[in-house]
Amino acid sequence: MESRSHIVARRHTIRAASVAIAAVAATMGATPVEATTFKASIAPIKITAKPGQVVTTTYRLTLEDGEPRAHFKVDVQDWWRSEDGKQSFYATGGSLARSCARWASANPVEAAASGGETLQVRLTITVPDTVKSGGYWCALSVDEMPDPLAVSADGVGVRFLASVSTGIYVNIDPIERGVEILGVDVKGDDVMVRMLNTGNAPASVEGRFEFIKPGAPDSSATIVDLPRNILLTEPIATGQFAVTLPSASTLPSGHYLVRLIVDIGLDHYIGIQRELDLHRSEAAGKE
Repeated sequence: MESRSHIVARRHTIRAASVAIAAVAATMGATPVEATTFKASIAPIKITAKPGQVVTTTYRLTLEDGEPRAHFKVDVQDWWRSEDGKQSFYATGGSLARSCARWASANPVEAAASGGETLQVRLTITVPDTVKSGGYWCALSVDEMPDPLAVSADGVGVRFLASVSTGIYVNIDPIERGVEILGVDVKGDDVMVRMLNTGNAPASVEGRFEFIKPGAPDSSATIVDLPRNILLTEPIATGQFAVTLPSASTLPSGHYLVRLIVDIGLDHYIGIQRELDLHRSEAAGKE
């Protein structure tokens, strides 16, 4: 197991979705294949609270029917992302100024469940009386643990244990949301945008790129969607997000006006535009 007393980098990210997660056993020799599959909601837990308020909610994880009994450990930690969003970093609660991990307690912290059963975790958020306004966040992590009573099969085997993390966001009014678009560029077959969070809370950003030939009507634009991403306020307040361009037959080489329109949940959009040259290969976008 990874130590929770130091920073841990993981490749998976915290997303808003419901997924089935499999912990698959890789085998060597005659060791039989085993697998554990469970379903868990990793939609973010969003709470609006006041100083001194206590809020409770429940997190659920359900094992698929027929799965063997599995043991889980629950932890609340700080987390943040690399600028490119490809890695999530985890550390002891309270490592960040905007952490809500020390406000959160989970019950139970260890539990077991069999196939068809649901593991329920009661999460209690106790907001300090003196908290400043703004957005705070942490992560609820549920890790599958090795069964200490399990008997090892003959041969040598390696089992990969499942882990799932859910973002917890606590907003203390007044919330000020702001994002500055620092630049748009094209590198290879990717269009990239770099943004800065100028507000006092994490911001969800999504939108679209529009590629328009100079002088052509807006209706002729080739649209490239920018999927939803999260932009934190610390320790990295900037984010660089890349989206793969469509095939060269759809968006060929040439000179374009590139317009980016971004939605951060305000009553208006923000945007930027610039002229760029695209240099596409014939194989661009083909599998």
